[in-house]
Amino acid sequence: MSENKKETQPGQSQALPIAMLAVAVFGVLLTITIELSHQYPWIMELCGGSSSGCADVASTPYSKVPFEIKGRQISVAYLGLLAYVFFIFFQVYGPRLAAPMAAAMMGAEIYFLWIMHSVLGIFCMFCVIQFVTVTILFLLTMAWEFRQSGHFLPGGMWSNILVVALAFIIPATPVMMKTSAQPVVDGDFVTYVGDPKSNIRVDIYSDYQCPYCKKIEPLVETIIQKNPDALLVFRDYIIPSHPLSPYAVSFTNGVAFTQGREAFVKLRREMFEHQEKLKDFLESRQEMVKFTPELRAKIEKKVEGDLKIAQSLDIYSTPTIVIYRGGKMAQIIKTPETYEKLAPFLKP
Repeated sequence: MSENKKETQPGQSQALPIAMLAVAVFGVLLTITIELSHQYPWIMELCGGSSSGCADVASTPYSKVPFEIKGRQISVAYLGLLAYVFFIFFQVYGPRLAAPMAAAMMGAEIYFLWIMHSVLGIFCMFCVIQFVTVTILFLLTMAWEFRQSGHFLPGGMWSNILVVALAFIIPATPVMMKTSAQPVVDGDFVTYVGDPKSNIRVDIYSDYQCPYCKKIEPLVETIIQKNPDALLVFRDYIIPSHPLSPYAVSFTNGVAFTQGREAFVKLRREMFEHQEKLKDFLESRQEMVKFTPELRAKIEKKVEGDLKIAQSLDIYSTPTIVIYRGGKMAQIIKTPETYEKLAPFLKP
């Protein structure tokens, strides 16, 4: 009785493992280059410099792991490097684990490509090369896996497709939930300028006694002037050490709810212009608002809503700007300085 078995030539049997290791080693070098580009500007020049898509993507929360180690945020490049090292180790010492590892890496790269395309609207050349590298590694590994008689996962090599899907869905699901769950402007919420239906939305968290918030007001005006079709939402984040801020926030929101959006925007500018004598400014205009129980309830709801959103995004300081594209959060910038840092994320 005879059995039919897949046979390969000796040269062919070694070609795929060698190619897989070569691609993995290239991936290690590429990942190290990507991480070093965050530390050394001359390496970032390979990707276009500080104004490139690489620099813009690197400045977003998606370039960091969602936790800190000893108070420092860790770059996702370290996870990529670790993945390559594990792949090489498995390929040499545990070949049956190489395919699931390559599948997990493929799913992760699809996730990052999705982030760049659907969330940020910006592409990093290094990241695209990384995607191509992992795709080649995955295809080589699947070709090698197809020739094997034993598989680590039940269901054979096709179970690796499920690993790819899970490696994408697991990180993408919280992003979709977190970035899409922020309330839009509706009803009598009037602390905004621009088009409520815009694809681009900029949330500005500020405190009326925050000197840095006053410093970025020219930047806020530039955003309004250069992006007339965008939606700018002014959100309140009260710094506990600022004694006048609670009343200042109540007062400006009271004007917004009783006198409308234009009156609010005008008053907001004046509040920052008179920041050094804010108490005198507020006292001179206190007759503008009559606080009824209904008005106080509206203000409290709005301020608490702003705080809840800020906390969900780990915002605990002002000024902070959050940019949304197509309803998904694209960027969080704390203490922004120049319009050029924001501009790539504001393109329709």
